[in-house]
Amino acid sequence: MLSRKALAVASLSTLVCSVAPGAFAGDGFKASEFLTYPAQSQKSYITSSAMMAGLIASQNNRAQAVCIDDWVAQQSGQGYGAVVEAMRKLPDYHPSAVIVAVLDKACGSFKYLKP
Repeated sequence: MLSRKALAVASLSTLVCSVAPGAFAGDGFKASEFLTYPAQSQKSYITSSAMMAGLIASQNNRAQAVCIDDWVAQQSGQGYGAVVEAMRKLPDYHPSAVIVAVLDKACGSFKYLKP
């Protein structure tokens, strides 16, 4: 079985290869533009973003990390409908911000207290 780190690297590689090269340039990337991408590119981007959020959570809140893993497993098969719907409602926000907001609602806050 692949480790979370290996999966994150693999997903990031997929993301880089599947999303338009200019998508990450500057702060102008919006959900409205993201929604014009092919469904497979959207899925790769969301999967990679969620897995990275899960990796961060695993270092701060184990229960949240498990929740995110479960969420990805459930939602990926359904095309991440909750994220796509949120992006339709929030077209002027960066896609990553929308993804984090959906994960925050599903699995808890990403505001961690310093030890």
